[in-house]
Amino acid sequence: RRSTDEAYISLWGEERFKRHYADYGVETIWGWDQGSGLRPCAAYLRHCVLASWNCGDGTGGGGDAWSADGAGGLCYDSFLDETFLVDRETTVREYLRQFPDVM
Repeated sequence: RRSTDEAYISLWGEERFKRHYADYGVETIWGWDQGSGLRPCAAYLRHCVLASWNCGDGTGGGGDAWSADGAGGLCYDSFLDETFLVDRETTVREYLRQFPDVM
């Protein structure tokens, strides 16, 4: 289930939405369509990838040789292969192969 701008406004109010987003030209938080071209924030994605790599779930992750093509643990592989960009087609692993400088 995805959240919505309406849910944000209901929780935090129209004024906060305006002050934090609309005033900067950001018209939506959650309403990005598949063709928007929105890409993940590199620093945040890197933190998420490294966190999943370091889960240490006992199945191979948590080493010191990160690679988009390497096999990690369950958490790492799940994050890279089951998390999709806004286009709902590109996995994080595919994205990192295209843009390895993120890491």
